[in-house]
Amino acid sequence: AGFINSMIRQYQDYGYLPIWQLWGKETYCMIGNHAIPVIVDAFHKHIPDIDYKLAYDAVKASSTTSHQNSAFATLDKYHYFPENIETQSVSIALEVAYNDWCVAQMAKAMGFEADYAYFSHRSTYYQNLFDPAIGFFRAKDDKGNWIEPFSPLKYGGNGGYPFTEGNAWQYLWYVPQDIETFETMLGGPVKFREKLDAFFSLDAKPGDVNGNASGFIGQYAHGNEPSHHIAYLYNYTDTPWKAQFYTNKILNELYSATPSGYSGNEDCGQMSAWYVFSAMGFYPVNPANGVYAFGSPQLEQASIRLANGKTFSLITKNGGNGNMYIQKIMLNGKKYRKHYITHQDIMAGGNLEFFMGPAPDKASATYEKPPVMAPGAE
Repeated sequence: AGFINSMIRQYQDYGYLPIWQLWGKETYCMIGNHAIPVIVDAFHKHIPDIDYKLAYDAVKASSTTSHQNSAFATLDKYHYFPENIETQSVSIALEVAYNDWCVAQMAKAMGFEADYAYFSHRSTYYQNLFDPAIGFFRAKDDKGNWIEPFSPLKYGGNGGYPFTEGNAWQYLWYVPQDIETFETMLGGPVKFREKLDAFFSLDAKPGDVNGNASGFIGQYAHGNEPSHHIAYLYNYTDTPWKAQFYTNKILNELYSATPSGYSGNEDCGQMSAWYVFSAMGFYPVNPANGVYAFGSPQLEQASIRLANGKTFSLITKNGGNGNMYIQKIMLNGKKYRKHYITHQDIMAGGNLEFFMGPAPDKASATYEKPPVMAPGAE
């Protein structure tokens, strides 16, 4: 609550939530406004001691108020960001779409139906930059023309190119709020999975890789945060065990107990937060929907002491020694056939047990996939 109330106070001073502050000063160095999902996540989780009406005013204002790092009038006019008007246009469109989805969910839960309709619709504008002929998001100009030349391998920095500190391969997967629609855009479940397979196996690199991109597995770059949820997307496919394979690989190959043990910039704690979540065995693909997708747990036992006085314990049996694949999951002594767990499940307390083995459990392909929103998360 303290963090969020500080953000809200900054909204009261600035007129919008902080974007990327350093030493109390707004730097505007990054895109979107990801204080929004932090607040919406807290709202859905009923974190106390926050004025949520004021918080909603803050997230709405931060999605509509123009300033030097926003172009909402441009978005409303074109329904995308033209690259010749707003550089980093594709990355911004994708990240703003996610923020808009978050605002829409909070508006719906609070009964602001007009806002819900507006932000829900605007959250779909990312689709206007998807080129089905090549299967990638790419930039358009203000006339609606695709900007040429295009290479999904080419990297951008912090301006002057459609992608921010990454390439089209890495930003392809930045639709955590609308995975089912995105899967259809790629051609269906099989094409979605095949594209993921290609992402993790294509090693080609251009000569001008951005310095923030590092820790590679194919096109995956763990050293920069836009990739961090992607391995977990296999939970939405018919090969969920690949989420276990790749999260195990990342945990064991891209982290080490050395002075250079991270594969990239710690970035305000995200590199270590990814490790802590993933070592426990799950991760929030969409940080604001109350759902955690499963990976490959590394800890024999971990306990989360909850604010309600309960404890949620995670136990891994037969882990290590190459046993990266989940064979069975038990929640409070009962067989659990889902590829995710919810915030409500965790807050209820109890025990989550992972039983591991050296080979994938192919029967798990039929288990329940993560939902768009956790039941009751409102």
